[in-house]
Parts: sequence; C-alpha cells; structure tokens
Amino acid sequence: MKFRFCTTIFLSLIISFTSLAADINISEQYVRETIPGTSISSAYMKIGNQSNQPVTLTNITSSISDRIEMHEHIMTEDMMKMQQVDSIVIKANDSVVLQPHGYHIMVFNLEQPLQADTEMTMTLHFDNKENVTIAVPVQGLKQLNKKRHQH
Repeated sequence: MKFRFCTTIFLSLIISFTSLAADINISEQYVRETIPGTSISSAYMKIGNQSNQPVTLTNITSSISDRIEMHEHIMTEDMMKMQQVDSIVIKANDSVVLQPHGYHIMVFNLEQPLQADTEMTMTLHFDNKENVTIAVPVQGLKQLNKKRHQH
C-alpha cells in the first residue's frame, strides 16, 4: 500500500513538472548581428506563460557568452536609461515581450561576432526550476531596419 501511494505521488510530481514545461512558450525570438569591432549584442522575444501561476525568468545562459543579462529601458528625468534587472515576472496566463526600448537581453563578451542568417542557442532559467533551451536566429542590421520601416 505504501509503495502504491509513493508511486502515485511520484508520478503526480513528474506529470506536474512536465505540464510546467508545456506552459512556458517562447516565440518571435531573434538576436541582433554584432556591429563590427564589438562583442555585444541584444536579444528579443515573447515569453508566454499559459499556467495558472506566475513564473519568473531568473537567468539566461549560452555557450557563446559568459555574461548575459536582462535589462530594461526606463525614463528618468526625461532621459531614457538602460538598467539591469534581476528577473522578469510573467504573470499567470499572460506574456511579456522583450523588445527594443523595453525589457531585453544583453549578450556581452561574445567569443565570435554574430553573423546574419546564423543562429545561437540560449537557455532560459525560470524560478520553477524549468529550463527552456531555444534556437535564436541572428538578424542582420539591414533586416532589422527594413522591418521597422514597413507599414
């Protein structure tokens, strides 16, 4: 009887952790091509949380950089400033868009320049112990400018 009870509890935990993975979805991700002579880039995406609990993005890692930070732009005394944030909360059944002039990801200390039409891999770490690894396409600076000017 104890074995059956423990097995049921264990399977319930596995199923609930598996369902957490399905509740976080990443879309519209891209990273900017590096400007020649620099070792910094920025990444953007939409993070959706389809669960009934808030989830917090706590860290981002990648094999191409030892320093990846979450940042946001804020207005201070009529000036736009960028500052690092420790985490980003995605409310239950909601999404957060990481975009220019808002929340975004800064990738520092790139070992090699990022070139258009390639991709990199990032792992997003959440407070529910969920790790989501995604492929992130590198968009050229010219591609980004075209997207902005289309109406």
